Amino acid sequence: MITLTFGPALCQINQQTQTDTLSKKQIRIQKRIEFKKAENRYFIRVGYVFAHLDTDISFELPDTYLIAKVGLEDDFSLPGNKSFFTASYIHRITPASGIYVNYYGIKRSENRQTQREIIFHRDTIPAGLNNTAYFNTQVISTGYLFSIKQDPGAFLAAYFNIYFMWLDTGVKSEIGDIDSQVGLIAPLPNVGLIGMFKLNRWLYLNGNVGFFSLNTNELSGALYSFSIELMSRPVNWFAVDLSYQEFDIQVGFPYKNINTTVNYNFSGPAIGLSFSF
Repeated sequence: MITLTFGPALCQINQQTQTDTLSKKQIRIQKRIEFKKAENRYFIRVGYVFAHLDTDISFELPDTYLIAKVGLEDDFSLPGNKSFFTASYIHRITPASGIYVNYYGIKRSENRQTQREIIFHRDTIPAGLNNTAYFNTQVISTGYLFSIKQDPGAFLAAYFNIYFMWLDTGVKSEIGDIDSQVGLIAPLPNVGLIGMFKLNRWLYLNGNVGFFSLNTNELSGALYSFSIELMSRPVNWFAVDLSYQEFDIQVGFPYKNINTTVNYNFSGPAIGLSFSF
C-alpha cells in the first residue's frame, strides 16, 4: 500500500525535477549566447595620476638592535609629487567570470647633497656629500574576476589578483665608495571589489577597493588600494573620468643578510579615458 501510494508521486517529482533542471540549463545556455553577442565585454582604461608619495626604508641587522630608517623624500629629496601613467583591462569571459589586469610604473631620482649623516644599507653617507638617490617601481596585477551583481544600472564584482612588484632603490656617488642598492621582485596576493553604478543616462559612479596581508619566513607585508571615480560616458564605447586613488604597501624581506622593510604609498587625483567594446 505504501509503495502504491508514493510511487506515482515520486515519479512525478522526479519528472518535475528533470524538467526544472533542463530549464535552468537551457536558461544558462541562452544567457551565454546572448552574452557573446552583447557589447561591453572588454574594458580598457588609461590615465594619469597626480600623486603625493611617501617612502621610508628601514634596515635591521639580525641579532642586533641596530635599525636605520631613511625617508627618501626627506633625507634624499626625492620628488614627493609625481604624475605617472596607469592602465587597466577587464575581459568578461562569461556572464559570471572574467580577467582583471592593472598596471602602473613610477621612476624617481634626484641629485642632491646630504644634509646629515645617513646610513643606507651597509654604507654610511656623510653629510655634505653629493649623491644620486633613486626609487623605481613597476607594478602589474592580474587575476580572476567574479561577477556578483549585473544589470543595466549596476555592476559589482569580486577579484583575486596577484601583484607582481619590482622595487629598485639605491644611492650612487662619484665621490667615495657609495653605490648601495636594494631590489625586490615579489608576487603578492590581493583581493577586492569593483563596483559600477549608473546615476543617469551618461553619468556613472565607480569604485575599487583591495587589500592583502602576508607573513612568511622570507616575506611579510600588507597592501591596501582604493579608488573612487565619477565617469561620464557620452557614447556607449567611450568615457572620461575623474578619480581619487590611494595605494599603500609595506613589505619586509631579507636582502644580503639585512632585514629590509619598505613603506611606500601614494595618493592623489587622476584623470582617465575608458574604452569598451
